[in-house]
Amino acid sequence: MRFLHNTGMEARSASFRSLFWPSNLGQSNFKLISRSEESGPCPIPGLAEEILHMWVKEGSKIHNLLRFATARMEAEDANKASQRQVVFSGSGGGVTKTITCVELMKRRIGGLHQVSKLHYKTVTEIWERTQQGAPGLSVKKTVPAIWILLSKDPLDAQEPGYQPPQTLRVPAEDGERGLRMLLQPALGPPAKFTAKKACPDYWSACSPHSR
Repeated sequence: MRFLHNTGMEARSASFRSLFWPSNLGQSNFKLISRSEESGPCPIPGLAEEILHMWVKEGSKIHNLLRFATARMEAEDANKASQRQVVFSGSGGGVTKTITCVELMKRRIGGLHQVSKLHYKTVTEIWERTQQGAPGLSVKKTVPAIWILLSKDPLDAQEPGYQPPQTLRVPAEDGERGLRMLLQPALGPPAKFTAKKACPDYWSACSPHSR
């Protein structure tokens, strides 16, 4: 197998698929048939199994996510207790949207404690050539990911990434500046990928999985 390596690319584009593509290959000649992400341990310690977990994807609608999460956190139904905690998580192109959801959630529901964790995960994509019989590619990418816990109950103030509840309304321009500061470390160091040729038999063994 021939391996293709490329480093020094910065993950600062909304289109992560194009960002990590080898520069010597035309992406228009390939079709994505499978995408999978590694499932590592939760970076936030002590989370309850029944916690409300909002998975944020690049194509997710912020309005729909917030409407569902807010309804669960402010439930007044006598037969359904309201949630005390919620976790928002996202990776790759969903990182910025995850942070936006959290900031809007804190404006809707006051007094929320927060713990944020940044990490990296590996995404594997299988690409098939549009030309019949030509070999495809298996592309591995390292992308930033973020988990953010919001809690009505106090959290450990000594936990790295802890933020106390906001007591004052944050101006819009300051909020945007804060988002950029939080997002900056999540987008470095430069991401790397490794691509290798794959045979049709290998493609058939990989079940399509999109997150």
